[in-house]
Amino acid sequence: MSRSTTQVATVVLAIGTFALGAARASVGAAAPTPPSAAATPTPAPDRMRYDAGRLTVRVTDAPLDRVLGEIAAVTHATVHGSVGARPVSIDMTDVPLSDALARIFGAESFMLTYAGDGTLRAITMIGNGVGVPVEASPSSRPTATPRPPLAEEEDQAKILQRPVAVTGALATAVGRARPPVGRVLHAALQERSPAVRAAAREAALAALARDPEVEAAYLSTLAPVDDAVLAKIFRSTGPEGAAEEWMAALASRASSPALRAKAAAVLAELRK
Repeated sequence: MSRSTTQVATVVLAIGTFALGAARASVGAAAPTPPSAAATPTPAPDRMRYDAGRLTVRVTDAPLDRVLGEIAAVTHATVHGSVGARPVSIDMTDVPLSDALARIFGAESFMLTYAGDGTLRAITMIGNGVGVPVEASPSSRPTATPRPPLAEEEDQAKILQRPVAVTGALATAVGRARPPVGRVLHAALQERSPAVRAAAREAALAALARDPEVEAAYLSTLAPVDDAVLAKIFRSTGPEGAAEEWMAALASRASSPALRAKAAAVLAELRK
């Protein structure tokens, strides 16, 4: 399938439990929309509402798959993958979408795909960090090999699920010693602790440098979106200053000239 130049996939992974190896509900990447979700009518506004990137949800002991279907209905997003029917109880008002979904899904990982104008297009439930490890020595990277092309949309989630080793407070924050690299990228943007964000930045930069495919996949989630729109998305989801920190780090230290240029452009928008 050819890439649409109007799409971007922004990885936003749920924080999960702090216990390493905690049980997670089974999800399948790129699976069909759950039947119960597809058949769910638009819920009443007092039960679920989506406006300006913020989600309101008030449910008690509602099946998670039905809640996901209702979220798809109010956001007009396509759902890829599935979740179980375990009951969830949530009462939150006008919470940024990525934070709201993290609360709802708990330990389950997901990816949000946006159009170039910032409109949410898809919610993809993804796996739990399987794939090729990225802890190889930087010296093992073949410098003469051309950089891989940007990842196709359907490959982004798979590549960004490759595990990376982390330690200390970062491992505690993400809930495991070998989280998906996408989860580390998420931590660099959304963790409340400046120290944890700093550790996540270093781990993420190292992972991007060690694995050109990961770097290309991450760039492919950013490149199609307008710089100002991307700055708005980042600004609305994380702690104050977190997006500027991450974009500044990428602009000065990323291996890819294209990623450095994109980060610099977004950083300029964030500083306006």
